[in-house]
Amino acid sequence: PAAGYRSHETGALNVVGAYGYAWSSSIFASGNFDAGHLRFFESEVTPVHGFYRALGFPVRCVQASA
Repeated sequence: PAAGYRSHETGALNVVGAYGYAWSSSIFASGNFDAGHLRFFESEVTPVHGFYRALGFPVRCVQASA
């Protein structure tokens, strides 16, 4: 589902139903303060994108295979 995100400035929900986000366990880029995340919307999926760490994205728990 395209849950959108919670603003780091106002706490408001944004782009609900249009954009989906989920935090990654990986950093965005070496030396960059942004956190890595998956981003998707109607015409694009970006598997490793960077955004402010203070944003509220949903977290998907994934069990690692042994």
